[in-house]
Amino acid sequence: MKTRRFSWIFLPVFAALACTPAHAKEPLRLAASSNWHVDYGADYCRLARQYGEGENIVFAFFDKFGPDEGFRITIAGKPVRTDVLKADAWVQFGPSEAKQPLPFLKGNVGKNAALLFSSDARIAPPSDDELKAIKDKKEGEWIELEPIAAKRYEAIQHLEIGKPLRQTIVLETGPLKRPMESLDKCIDELLTHWGIDVEKHKNLKRSPVPAQNPGRWIYSSDYPMDMLQIGQPALVEFRLSVNEDGKPTACHIQATTRPKEFDDAVCKSLLRRAAFEPALDSDGKPIASYWRSRVRFQIPGI
Repeated sequence: MKTRRFSWIFLPVFAALACTPAHAKEPLRLAASSNWHVDYGADYCRLARQYGEGENIVFAFFDKFGPDEGFRITIAGKPVRTDVLKADAWVQFGPSEAKQPLPFLKGNVGKNAALLFSSDARIAPPSDDELKAIKDKKEGEWIELEPIAAKRYEAIQHLEIGKPLRQTIVLETGPLKRPMESLDKCIDELLTHWGIDVEKHKNLKRSPVPAQNPGRWIYSSDYPMDMLQIGQPALVEFRLSVNEDGKPTACHIQATTRPKEFDDAVCKSLLRRAAFEPALDSDGKPIASYWRSRVRFQIPGI
């Protein structure tokens, strides 16, 4: 089965690539200082591990929100401090996979500085053909990516994060096949709690398809006014329950970086405007399913 992709919903965002000095230092290589831990959340699954010691402790979090190969990375700790508020970081699951740019927001996890990556990653970026298909896709079209073979997860030895950090960090992860399988098991359990038929969803003929461009479901005017006045940005992960008729019946916030006002604004707008062609099972019959994406609120120029 091919990997199902989902679309972003953007409010006005102006991404800027910051100019940073070339790395003069050798990479900071950090060995694991804990085992992998899987957190079974109510609406997401998290794979977490600590690296390094003392002043060089770094925490890595891989969050999954659905049964595809994408996961959201968060890296936290003193070594990831940066003055860059938002840009692209160069990330590589080495030694064999290609480097890929991933957008991030500067943030915090507890008292630790953090890079909050704002789009899903896979261990490998899309191929040239897939990138062309993404570039040429029509409005509302979804692009499916070929799945990544298990042997490529097994071949991973480290995660490297470069620009915009002053010193490249290399986290010695070791093979990721078994940790990712644990994360996938967590997601399968989550689906049952969501009322989803896991086996039927492994062989869907079609996932829910937006009936119009999802970018039109949330407007700039939906930005909470009290947050607008203080220039408060936010990143909100959400999931819509979609019934057999293609109607969204419930909105669930899977993760959010900011106050509840954003969550309320997102769900209110989505339930009012979203519409779908329903999911189809392997026999072509409509089936209750879900659709997920994220919204990024950002004041232009901030």
